[in-house]
Amino acid sequence: MAQPSLNSTSGKSLDQSEERFRLLVEGVTDYAIFMLDPQGQVLTWNTGAVRIKGYQPNEIIGQHFSKFYPPEALQRHLPEHELQVAAAEGRFEDESWRVRKDGTRFWANVIITALRDDTGELRGFAKVTRDLTQRREHEESLRQSEERFRLLVEGVSDYAIFMLDANGYVMTWNSGAERIKGYQADEIIGQHFSKFYPSDVVETGWPEHELEVAAAKGRFEDEGWRIRKDGSRFWANITITALRDESGRLRGFAKLTRDLSERKRVEALEADGAQRDEMLEAERSARMAAQRAARIKDEFLATLSHELRTPLNSILGWTHVLRIQGTPKPEDFQRGMEVIERNTRAQAQLIEDLLDLSRIMSGRIRLDVQQLAIVEVVQGAIETVEPTAQTKGVRLESILDPRGGTVSGDPGRLQQIFWNLLSNAIKFTPKGGKVQVLLQRIDSHIEFSVSDTGIGIPASFLPYVFDRFSQKDTSTTRSHGGLGLGLAISKQLVELHGGSLHAKSPGEGQGATFIVQLPLTILEAKAESANRVHPTHAAAEEPSLLPSLAGVHALVVDDEADARDLIQRVLQEQGATVSVAASGAEAMRIMETSEPDILISDVGMPDMDGYQLMRRIRASEPKGRRLPALALTAFARAEDRKRALLAGYQSHVAKPVDMAELVIVIAGLVSRT
Repeated sequence: MAQPSLNSTSGKSLDQSEERFRLLVEGVTDYAIFMLDPQGQVLTWNTGAVRIKGYQPNEIIGQHFSKFYPPEALQRHLPEHELQVAAAEGRFEDESWRVRKDGTRFWANVIITALRDDTGELRGFAKVTRDLTQRREHEESLRQSEERFRLLVEGVSDYAIFMLDANGYVMTWNSGAERIKGYQADEIIGQHFSKFYPSDVVETGWPEHELEVAAAKGRFEDEGWRIRKDGSRFWANITITALRDESGRLRGFAKLTRDLSERKRVEALEADGAQRDEMLEAERSARMAAQRAARIKDEFLATLSHELRTPLNSILGWTHVLRIQGTPKPEDFQRGMEVIERNTRAQAQLIEDLLDLSRIMSGRIRLDVQQLAIVEVVQGAIETVEPTAQTKGVRLESILDPRGGTVSGDPGRLQQIFWNLLSNAIKFTPKGGKVQVLLQRIDSHIEFSVSDTGIGIPASFLPYVFDRFSQKDTSTTRSHGGLGLGLAISKQLVELHGGSLHAKSPGEGQGATFIVQLPLTILEAKAESANRVHPTHAAAEEPSLLPSLAGVHALVVDDEADARDLIQRVLQEQGATVSVAASGAEAMRIMETSEPDILISDVGMPDMDGYQLMRRIRASEPKGRRLPALALTAFARAEDRKRALLAGYQSHVAKPVDMAELVIVIAGLVSRT
């Protein structure tokens, strides 16, 4: 039996392949797929072409493909142009109107591909057409809807409707805003919206508070006085709505303002004239005072934490630098030790005072109640402050009744109370003065008193001496530091032990006496006792192997020179290239000429803080790029972390930070990009 030749087998296989391809093309119904000869005459016609264009194959094959084009396209010789481009460049693509057999138009996406043989000779064209009429209608409907909405907003004159960017700067301005506020669009676009608020409201930070609430909750509504361009006031109802994109990123705010001055005037007239006005003003003043007081307290706590944590950051950082060097350079050792010595353990104690205040105010203070000899606790406190007294030249005397007895209490907290009182007495007693400690048993109580020959307490201030944040001299020229927390915390702790603390002073310049009374009976402690593991001084661990930052370009922004130098040195030792900036403005200038791989930024900086810097960076980033950013800050509260993340940072690390932890966090952020 004769076997088929190789050529006949190959030819049969090729025929089968071409047949399958023909069936594939003819079976496609969503696309019109057909061939043209070099002059543009239709050679083939698939099922999709029948459905989309309406012609049967016998009606169109042999016809010129210009039949599918509307008259205006033919006048521009568009069909010929398309074939010329396809022949020259190999391909042509366009979207425009085409015409069906019945004369109706449809919006088409067309691709024409030149077909050449092995010699390069043009054999014709492949043409693929897709009907995009529905998409076109949807886009046109959306455009018209947006245009109608724009015209609607711009035409509204009873409401000021405008947009703000993420930092509160005006982006749009309608006719109602022009009428109510008095500004033309070119006068106000690009200005901060706080221009519309009275100066006393701006000082409280209320405009920024409105944006923070809107960003966190999606919406903010309020009524209050606002200012027109001419300086006159009007009573406004305002609504601010946060605007976010599909990814949830904050893009800005929509702000709607309504002038309710007439309603306010009518309400005032309905009341008893001047009395009503005075009452409204008093209510407004009280509300503003409460807002200001709350803000001052929050800012005090935040700034206080910042000022105390920053020195500790340098201490821990230099400890890390000296340790990893093994044998440190003499100049590094000298500088590091100077920094560490300047920032004493008193800073850490002040932070503990702040945390204690927070625990006391929230009812979360916990006492480790034990039976203990009070004399030993007092002696321990005295030994702690003796070096300070000797250095200052203050004589420290003590009379301790050995029959002081046993009390129930937390030894650490009791020693904290006695240390606070002794430290205050030494601090406010001048050189050559005397501090006397007396411990005695009186009936069923132990009485501990500290008397000094220092500056004393004026009678007018004595009732407030145990108030939180209370200090007799709060001027910038005061000679005694401190936070006004120690006495308030001591009083609270004494009362948690079932005792009392009070102060006496003959007057200014005549010294003072503080007296603690504690019961000898076992306490029924209000605070919940907890098993606690007391820290021990473990042997120094070997430094762990940190991830390399080779090839990473880091931009460090901090207005504190010591902090910048420290972070730069640590990152460089891990292989990173580091640029530093002392302000947000300088950081923006650096980013105009370079593209860092990560941003490490402080938050508390003058002129432009870290939140504003982050918002500007996010607003200016090109689509698809998101710079990894870490907020390294001494603003360490939970609300500070939330605010940093809302501003656009991916991570928030509180100072003081372990330098190894910092390197690990940075490596993790960079690896995710």
